[in-house]
Amino acid sequence: MEIAEIFRKAYEEQASDVHFMPGCPVMARIDGKLQEFSEENMQESDMEKLFAFLLTKSQRKILETVEEIDEVIMTSEQFRLHFNIYRQQGIYAAVVRILASEIPDPLELHIPQAVIDLTKEPRGLILITGAAGSGKTTTIASLLKDLAAKSVKSIVTIEDPVEYLIPRGKSIISQREIGGDARGYAQAVRSSMRQDPDVIYIGEMKDRETILAAITAAETGRLVITSLHTDRIEDTLQRLLVLFGAERKQEMQRRLANVLKGVVTKQRLLAYHGKEQKAVYEVMLAVPEIRKMISEGRFDQLTSVMEQGKELGMQTMDQALLSAYMKSEISPQTAVAAASDTEKMKQKMRIY
Repeated sequence: MEIAEIFRKAYEEQASDVHFMPGCPVMARIDGKLQEFSEENMQESDMEKLFAFLLTKSQRKILETVEEIDEVIMTSEQFRLHFNIYRQQGIYAAVVRILASEIPDPLELHIPQAVIDLTKEPRGLILITGAAGSGKTTTIASLLKDLAAKSVKSIVTIEDPVEYLIPRGKSIISQREIGGDARGYAQAVRSSMRQDPDVIYIGEMKDRETILAAITAAETGRLVITSLHTDRIEDTLQRLLVLFGAERKQEMQRRLANVLKGVVTKQRLLAYHGKEQKAVYEVMLAVPEIRKMISEGRFDQLTSVMEQGKELGMQTMDQALLSAYMKSEISPQTAVAAASDTEKMKQKMRIY
């Protein structure tokens, strides 16, 4: 089994992830679906070939010590790969994510102009959310690349691991990796405040300390961009606040309302024609009415304001899905399956 050939094929067929497990064929996720990528099952000897392709000697020692490793590499053929090697049932397996060799421009990703404009804010908090594999990291990298090319900024990214190397453009960019350059997210965010940043990108806000550090950074005049694994705006806000308990809930709602600039939720869906995927975005902008609702914890009422805010650049996910359906970019079945309110989506499609 030629490992390099597998990755060449993965790039050609635009696979997002490739799975390696002894006793199974190589599996690749293409257009969101797993499919067999090799005729024969992998052997443990094939895993050794994979390790030789992916790992340095020091990384191999780490793997043998802790039995798991998560890294990003650039291969000799200029393939950029994010791999996770782990043990299951006593044997090693691996999942390798195929990263784009170049960061796409916002227009290539069909990022709404209202979202691009959010990065022009001098301070505040921007949340980019979506399910795993929806393309949050690529979206943020595209926005940062665009920002760095058009503005003179000091940009600090804190990632685990660093997936994209962002061209500095007119800016200065420090890309810090958890484990190698920093011990943890919260500490790295706090230390970044002493590095004169205009913009701070936090790979993920996983805990209370990181959330507090991010909000504090936004309060002190930085633009903070971060991502969360949530697919509804209400869930996103609840996840940020639930860690603080009832005793601090109102305080944190007020602080979040004061710094929040917008929440963007992304889905990638199978396009109507061909094998490509279509990105759709839900956009909430922190206009005064939205801020008041967040401060008072009325998250269930946000959708109604977003539905009326189209002229400002806002849209709910169901509005984005309906628009994509009307443009024949996605099928009616895809629109209904991805909708929050399936019955209402069916009714609206019948109208159009």
